Amino acid sequence: MKYRFLEFVLDREAGRLNGPDGEVRLRPQAFRMLEVLAEAAPRILSQEELLDRVWGVEHLSPASVKQAVSEVRQALGDDPARPAVIETVPRRGYRFIAPLAEEAPPAPVAPVIVAELLPAPPPPAPPPPRRRRPWRLAAAVAAPLLAGLSLYGLIDRPEPAPALLRTSLAPEAASARPSVAVLGFQNLSGNPEDDWISAALAEIVGFELAVPGDLRVIPADSVARMRRELPLAGAERPALASLSGIARNLGTDLVVTGSYLLTGAGGEETLRVQVLTQDARTGETVAWARQTGRAGAVIELATVAARGLRTTLAGSSSGSPSPEAVAVAGSAGSLRLYAQALDRLRVWDASAALPLLEQAAEVDPENPFVYDALAAAAARLGFDARAKEAAQQALTLSDALPRPIRLGMEGRSREIRGEWEEAAKAYAALWHLHPDDVETGLRLAAAQRRAGQTALAEATVAALRRLPPPSGDDPRIDLAEMDVAWQLGDFARCREVTTRAIDKAAGRGATLLAAAGHFNRAWALFRLGKAELALADFHTARDTYRKAGDRGAAAGALVGAATVLQETGRPAEARKAYEEALPVLQEIGDRSREAKALNNLAALLSEQGDYAGVITLLERSLAIKRETGDLPGTALALANLGNLLRVRGDVRGAHRRIEEALSIQRKLGDSYGIAFCLRGLSRILAKEGKPAEARAALEEALALSQKTGDAEGVAQALLALGGLAGEAGQPGRAREHYLRALAEFERLGSTADVIHTRITLAEQDFEQGRLEAARAGYEEALAAALKLGNGLYEEHARKGLAQVDEKRKERGPTLPGESPARGRG
Repeated sequence: MKYRFLEFVLDREAGRLNGPDGEVRLRPQAFRMLEVLAEAAPRILSQEELLDRVWGVEHLSPASVKQAVSEVRQALGDDPARPAVIETVPRRGYRFIAPLAEEAPPAPVAPVIVAELLPAPPPPAPPPPRRRRPWRLAAAVAAPLLAGLSLYGLIDRPEPAPALLRTSLAPEAASARPSVAVLGFQNLSGNPEDDWISAALAEIVGFELAVPGDLRVIPADSVARMRRELPLAGAERPALASLSGIARNLGTDLVVTGSYLLTGAGGEETLRVQVLTQDARTGETVAWARQTGRAGAVIELATVAARGLRTTLAGSSSGSPSPEAVAVAGSAGSLRLYAQALDRLRVWDASAALPLLEQAAEVDPENPFVYDALAAAAARLGFDARAKEAAQQALTLSDALPRPIRLGMEGRSREIRGEWEEAAKAYAALWHLHPDDVETGLRLAAAQRRAGQTALAEATVAALRRLPPPSGDDPRIDLAEMDVAWQLGDFARCREVTTRAIDKAAGRGATLLAAAGHFNRAWALFRLGKAELALADFHTARDTYRKAGDRGAAAGALVGAATVLQETGRPAEARKAYEEALPVLQEIGDRSREAKALNNLAALLSEQGDYAGVITLLERSLAIKRETGDLPGTALALANLGNLLRVRGDVRGAHRRIEEALSIQRKLGDSYGIAFCLRGLSRILAKEGKPAEARAALEEALALSQKTGDAEGVAQALLALGGLAGEAGQPGRAREHYLRALAEFERLGSTADVIHTRITLAEQDFEQGRLEAARAGYEEALAAALKLGNGLYEEHARKGLAQVDEKRKERGPTLPGESPARGRG
């Protein structure tokens, strides 16, 4: 932008003042004085405001203002007695009075970017006209509220899924932009009622610094994590030693800090905001701004201060924006609720954040950022239906946002709704805008992996590694590679990259990232048969999370350890771990993890034959699933409950629950879930004396499992078909099914199922008079049950051995060469 007045041109971009005889030389402070006065024309600026906006951190006297004004007047030939350019207003300040003409620069030609990841999308159709909304919230600038959740999985990591055979290259990173971390603001009044202003200021400042795109703002979630990891004092300006640790932890070039002071009472309250930017490696203050105004004008004050910083840091215009363009929320009340909610979310207290966001949505129903945060909070707590609803609302309201912000919001919305390919497209488009942004690259790789695009995810991880340091050395890139390797079933590689992540995180002082590395490595070690090492990693993660105050993640690590204990034959220790984790999950309101832990504990009690306890746990899990709107979880809980009720003899109750579960799974189109429910339904139909219907259900289940590659489902269907064949008087066909099922279970390493199938075969041998074969089968089953610690199977095996011994006594010794008698059929 250029300003023309009288015979002069003030070229703000070039930093030049041109007159009729060429360039007019001014000291930087004098030039800035003229620029600030012209920007504010015809408003009067006080000496204090001119000191703040021109000199910033240099606390000079009012004489400096007078000297600079005098210098400008002399250069322009402006007579202070009869001013034509700058007027002195007694006891108030100065104002620019010359007629101004603004001249915008020509529109820049967009650079041609070769997109290697995805073809360039066609130009979007212009959106329909919408009423501009009074908000421009800083929330989601670089703060994906869901980041890191995949690191804290509860029960088990998913089985590797087949990758789609697609190839493509990720974009090469452009030159890295300066990175800046907004650390927060000190409340100088010390009144806790005013603490929310710190979070509000951080959001606004972060947003204003990020929107032009010439700075890379570190996500607020990462800053919150760093604050948990490093022992930082609450000073307005961190010491050099602290800055060095912050720079190493976050990989940032600059840090923004500051303070605010609220004074006065009633309707006369005044807010003074001060913002500082320091070089994180030298401690030098590189930009400074201060604004004072009405207490209710926090949005305007923070925005003007942030744009002043932006002018110094990146050369962006800091012109006075209109109120509509700078508003963060519809009212100070909604801003307060939103800021308080974000503050709770970033210390893992989603249960406290959710009601605050619900209130903010009622007060400010057209604010997309409120719904974006609301979706994240609901998803963390397991309220899937509410999360999807809020995510859709955020996306619907985001059309007027700047494109980078809108793309980030779209990606998160698609994630929450499970639309992984669409999420990947949004993140790919955003990454092509800013290829140096490690946050976007990490989310893109995760979305590609969840969409089954493993080759693309690998390419994205490789591109992330090519980012200039410190971004390319971020330990989260190793954790992203671990996720890809897990998808491919390469557990040795998982162990290798998580070890690398742990080492890098330790070097940065990022203890929570190191804990995430231990948590993920524990699962890899478990899959590699290193149960004791896995337990050690789970315990390390648990202890670190506890120390940092993340009780939910600590409980998740504890449940991970319980799973290992359960699978390695230590049921008493596993139960103790589950029962230690459950009260924590209940207290913090993490309904999703609570339901999963209840389901796991139910499985443990089922193995021990405690069916009454199992039913109680499954009913509690089902109630949570219904409450949170988790349809897949509801279906699973209903199916588990139905299967158990069948064992307990409540066939009618079992049938009702299995049918409801099957109906949900068919609506969801979940082939795995449909097959699971059909297997349960077949057993109920057999109990009801409907063998033909039972066989039809099993054959459909078997076909679905074979189609989806669900080896465990195939084995379970074969086992059930064997039972039907045996009841139909077809022992040969039954044995064929049993042997095929046994082979599958042994290949999968499913110890409990192997024991069950061996007992089933031993029972068939006993019924057909093959006593030696029956005894061998029971003995194998007993040894495995003892090793596993499964009391129920141990009891079955011992009872079978007792029956064999009794039958052998009845029969007496067999003659040499005589074969055991065969049963009927």
